[in-house]
Amino acid sequence: MEDFLPLGTKPRRDAAPTEVCASQRQSYDVTAVPGADGVVFVSFSPRPDACQGLDGPPLADVPIVYAVDTDRWLILSVQK
Repeated sequence: MEDFLPLGTKPRRDAAPTEVCASQRQSYDVTAVPGADGVVFVSFSPRPDACQGLDGPPLADVPIVYAVDTDRWLILSVQK
């Protein structure tokens, strides 16, 4: 989560309400799935009820998936 949405992230001053909502960690569901060889796939996707009815661009409904090496705690790849 720290790479995806670092603590203290703030939207720009003129951000639309959906952008303000998107900058909050509670707007996302996080799913972790174990893979082979000590790799975990971590998916961040907008919660279905998050940011609904707000002005501004909608949140992308495609999840962002990280592949993380749990032996060295390194991000191997990010699929956006």
